[in-house]
Amino acid sequence: MESRLSSRYRVIAVVVLVLIAGFVTTSLTNYQISRQAIRDSIISNELPLSSHTIFAEIQADLLRPIFVSSLMAQDTFLRDWVLDGEQNPEQMRRYLDEIRQRYNAFSSYFISARTLNYYHFTGLSRQVNPEDLADQWFWRVRDMSSPYEVNLDYNREQESALTVYINYRMLDYDGHFLGVTGVGLGLDSVQQLIQRYQQDFRRTIYFVDQQGLIKLHSQQTDMRGLSIKEQPGINAIAPALLKQQHSTFTYEKDGELMLLTSRYLPELKWYLLIELKESEAIAPIRQSLFMNMAIGTLVVLVIATVIASTINGFHLRLEQLASTDKLSGLGNRQYFDQSLAQAFQYYQRNQQPFSLILLDIDHFKRINDQYGHSTGDAVIRQISQRIGDQIRSSDILCRWGGEEFAVLARDCTTEQAVQLAEKIRQNIEATPILDEDSHSEYKAAIQITLSAGVSQTQPKDTSSQLFSRADQALYRAKHRGRNRVESG
Repeated sequence: MESRLSSRYRVIAVVVLVLIAGFVTTSLTNYQISRQAIRDSIISNELPLSSHTIFAEIQADLLRPIFVSSLMAQDTFLRDWVLDGEQNPEQMRRYLDEIRQRYNAFSSYFISARTLNYYHFTGLSRQVNPEDLADQWFWRVRDMSSPYEVNLDYNREQESALTVYINYRMLDYDGHFLGVTGVGLGLDSVQQLIQRYQQDFRRTIYFVDQQGLIKLHSQQTDMRGLSIKEQPGINAIAPALLKQQHSTFTYEKDGELMLLTSRYLPELKWYLLIELKESEAIAPIRQSLFMNMAIGTLVVLVIATVIASTINGFHLRLEQLASTDKLSGLGNRQYFDQSLAQAFQYYQRNQQPFSLILLDIDHFKRINDQYGHSTGDAVIRQISQRIGDQIRSSDILCRWGGEEFAVLARDCTTEQAVQLAEKIRQNIEATPILDEDSHSEYKAAIQITLSAGVSQTQPKDTSSQLFSRADQALYRAKHRGRNRVESG
C-alpha cells in the first residue's frame, strides 16, 4: 500500500515539476525576448525621440537667451552709444534693465573694449582687469572666432550667484571689436529647467562641454565640473561620444546596464546626454513577469490539486474494482487474501485469536439449472446481504468464489464462530428467497440452505493451515448431509 502511495505521489510530483518547468521556461523566454525588444526600441526610437523633443524644448528655453544676446550685439543704439564715447551711463543702465525685464533674464550686461567698464543693469559696476583671473574670460571672448560662447561662472554683481552667461562679441559697423554683451541665466532656474525635463521625460539629463566636463546635471549638482572621461562606466565610451554629433551607447555602471543617447548642440557648444537605466525601462515587464509567475504558480497548484484528486480517485476506483466482487458488492478473493494476511499480522502482535468461517450454498447448481443464471445471481446478491446482516461490524465478509463465502471473525473463538455460523445458517434456512425474474404475480420462493466450516487460529499457525482446516470442516459438513456447521 505504501509503495503504491509513494508511486502515486511520484507521478503527481513529476507532472507538477514538468508543468512548473514548462511555465517558468516559457515565462523567462518571453521575458528575455520582451526585454531585448524594449531595449532595442529604447535605443533605436525612444531615446533619440526624447533627444529631439528635449532639444526642441531647449531651443525654446535655453536658445532664446542666445537670440536675445545676438539682438543686443546687433542693436544700433548700443553700438552708437559706445561709438559716441559712452557719454551717459544711465542710458546704458536703463537699456540693460529693459532687456532683463522684457526677456525675463537673470542678468544683462555690457563690457566695453575701450574703457573696460562693466555695465550692469544695476549701473556701472567696475572695470575688468586683465590681471584678474576672474576677468580673463573677457579677453578669451575678444580673441575667439565664434560670435558667442556659453559660459558658467560666478556673478560678482549679484552676490556671486552661479550664472549661465551668453557672452556675445559686439562689433562696430566696420567689424572692429567693441566689447562683450549678453544676458545671464540663474543656474537655479536652469537647474529647475532640466529637472522639469527629467520629470516630463523620466530620463536623466545632463550637459557636457566639448572637453567632456559636466556643466549641468538633472540629478546631481555636485557633479558639475567633473569629466565624463573619468566617471566609472561612461569613461569607456566618452572618447567616441565626444567625437560624434549624435550617437547612442550602452555601458555598465554599478552593475546596471545604462542606455544613453547624445546630441551635440552647436548653439550651446555642449552635448546633451539623455540616460536611462535598463531596469527602469523594463520595470513594467518585470512586474508582468512576477504577476505571471504568481498566477502560474496558482494555476499549477490548482492543476496539481485536480491531478492529485483525479489520480487518487482513479486509484481508489481501480483498487475497489480490483478488490470488490462486482455481483455481490463484497470483497473478492484478492481482498480476502489481503485481509487474512493483515489478520495474521495482528494475531502475531497481540495473540488475539480469530476464526475463519467458510460458507457454501447447498445445491447451487440446481438453482441455476432450474431457475436460470439470472436467478442464481439474485440468490448470490440476497445471500450476501443476509450474511452481512448477521455478522458484526468488525468482521470481514468476502465472496470466495462461485457460491462460496468467507468470514473473518476477529477476537472470536471456535465456539463463538460456530455459534455465528449456526445463526447465519438458521437465518438463511428460515427465510426462502423470492425468484426476482419470475413474471408470475406470485413469485416463486426458493428454499436455500448453507453448509459451513469453522476453524480458529492456533499457535505457529499459517494462513494456509488455517484455511485448510476450515475447508476440511466445510467438506465434512457437505459430506454429512449439508445444511450444517462443522469445525476443525
